[in-house]
Amino acid sequence: MEKKHTFIAREGRPYILLSLSIAGLVWFYLGLTASLPLWLLPIVFAFLFRDPVLTVPAEPLAIVRPVDGVVTEIVPIRDGFLDRDAVKIVLSMGLMDRYSIRSPIEGKVMNQWLVDSHFAVSDSPRFAQWIQTDENDDLLMAVYTGVLPRRPRCYVQSGERVGQGQRCGFMSFGARLEIYVPTDGRVDVKVGQAVHAGESVIAHFIHRS
Repeated sequence: MEKKHTFIAREGRPYILLSLSIAGLVWFYLGLTASLPLWLLPIVFAFLFRDPVLTVPAEPLAIVRPVDGVVTEIVPIRDGFLDRDAVKIVLSMGLMDRYSIRSPIEGKVMNQWLVDSHFAVSDSPRFAQWIQTDENDDLLMAVYTGVLPRRPRCYVQSGERVGQGQRCGFMSFGARLEIYVPTDGRVDVKVGQAVHAGESVIAHFIHRS
């Protein structure tokens, strides 16, 4: 379960402590002048692993952006995880974007798939998560990590409830996410649009009476 919020993600603490230790050792053995460039590293890591408090929009049936980044693709597709037709929204994170992954909707985690990063092919998702709302709307989120064999961190389990915008995972140094929404949903973003995790609405579920 996710602990109390901190403004620097706890996943970045080892990087910050290591860089501080290296800078301190260089200062001790080689002097202050030689160590000065190394003191910038903890500042850089603190920025990269920043995790500020978010303001989640209070919009019924809204699907919020799980990560920072840019919308790179919106296409109809066959969702192989849930065996249904869906609209795929592709979101690309950059190196300077915040690395926390947020839940796009409020609901129950119905199932999760984790692929061993050492054996997955380059175009396979490292992680996928199926969330279902109380209105029985289904959403699938898949995380791709590119060429580097990194494993996303997941902080919720199947059967648990998640809140909209809740920090539910972490992917350091960028990734590509795919969100599969129902074909009768409404997509509210365009290709090339930059959006912010937990704060930008990317789509809505549509309930017709």
